[in-house]
Amino acid sequence: MDATTDMPASGIPQGREQEYKDGISPCDCSIPVMYTLHTCRHCVHLKKFLEDNGVVHTLVYVDDFADPARRSLMEALRRFNPRGSFPTLVLPNGKYVVGFRESIIRELLHIES
Repeated sequence: MDATTDMPASGIPQGREQEYKDGISPCDCSIPVMYTLHTCRHCVHLKKFLEDNGVVHTLVYVDDFADPARRSLMEALRRFNPRGSFPTLVLPNGKYVVGFRESIIRELLHIES
């Protein structure tokens, strides 16, 4: 652990190992995985949309991780979204949506308007 932040050397906060695992291999997760940041307004809108529509999902708050874990999460994210922007929603089948694009998300998740 780093004495100043209590962050393990791995960069994975204690108790967040599953979140990290889901972020590294989102297609191995049986539910959608959303890469997000606490400060991203588009992320807030997507999260609310998913919650309002009863979509069970995993949130990976990349800004909660430190290097080297953060670097690894960004590499995983860039496999789907080369720009590395937020939010990025990855479905178990490998399809993904960058940003909050409601009509595309509705179509991919089979959510009626």
